Amino acid sequence: MKSQTASTSQPATRPASPPPTRKEKLVKSLVPARPVLWFLFLFNAAVAIAAGAVGSHLHLHGHTLHGSQQVMTAAGMGIVALGAGAALFLRRTKRA
Repeated sequence: MKSQTASTSQPATRPASPPPTRKEKLVKSLVPARPVLWFLFLFNAAVAIAAGAVGSHLHLHGHTLHGSQQVMTAAGMGIVALGAGAALFLRRTKRA
C-alpha cells in the first residue's frame, strides 16, 4: 500500500517592488504639505466656481464649456477642492 501524503500549497508571493525613486519620494513629501493643500483648495475652488457660474462665457483659444462639460468640470474641480479642504481641516492644530 502506498501512503498518500497531503500536498501543501504554498501561498503565492509577490515579486519584490523596486524601492521608490527620488521623484516619487519628492511627490509623496509634497502632497501632505500645508502650502500645497492650501493651493489645491483655493485654486480648485476658484476654478469650480468660475466653470460653474460662467463656464459658457469663458473663451480660451476659441473653446468654451457647454452643458455636461461645464457641469463635470465644476464637479471634478469641486471634489478636489473638498478633498484638500478636508485634509486641511483634519490636520489643523488643536488648541488646548
